[in-house]
Order: sequence, then C-alpha cells, then structure tokens
Amino acid sequence: MTDEASNTVRIHAAHGRSDELGEYLASIVRNLPSLPGCLNSTLNRDESDNDVWVIDVRWDSCQAMTEHFAQPSNEGLNGLLNNSLVRHVAFESDIERCNLPEAR
Repeated sequence: MTDEASNTVRIHAAHGRSDELGEYLASIVRNLPSLPGCLNSTLNRDESDNDVWVIDVRWDSCQAMTEHFAQPSNEGLNGLLNNSLVRHVAFESDIERCNLPEAR
C-alpha cells in the first residue's frame, strides 16, 4: 500500500483575466516539483469552463504534503487569495485520509 497523497486546487479567474491567471499559475506549477516530496504537478484548464484552472499535485507521502502546507511561506498559492486575477479558489486534498491512524 502506498502512502502517496494528492491535492487539487480549482482556481476561478476573475472576468476577463483567465489567460493572465494561467500565466501566473504556470510559473507556480513549474516550481512545485523542486519541493521536497513532490512527485509531479500539472496545470490544466477545465474542459467545461475556460475561466477555471486546475492544479493537481502528487506527493510521495502524506507527511510531505502536510509538511508543505504547514509552511508559512506558500506565497505563490496564498497570494491567489489577495490577487485581482481570482474570484474563487476551491481546495481538495487527502489531508483527512492522511491524518487517520494507520491501524483501525
């Protein structure tokens, strides 16, 4: 059984700012694989809505993912919350599964 973990961030662009947002997100996603425990990251436009960008990140372990999000220096993604390019951010992850005890 693998301990791999993943997270997905769906970012809805502000009206008329989708292409600009995509460029900003691409610069963030390019750097993610250099983080400890990051196996890969992808950025895609939602097939049904060109104003939605989806970042998928796969981690080698729950520990690597939770340690990453515990860092106070996640300026790139945290900056989205104060960015005029964004109107909504939705985050999904394996955090709940990762925090469960190994044995039941």
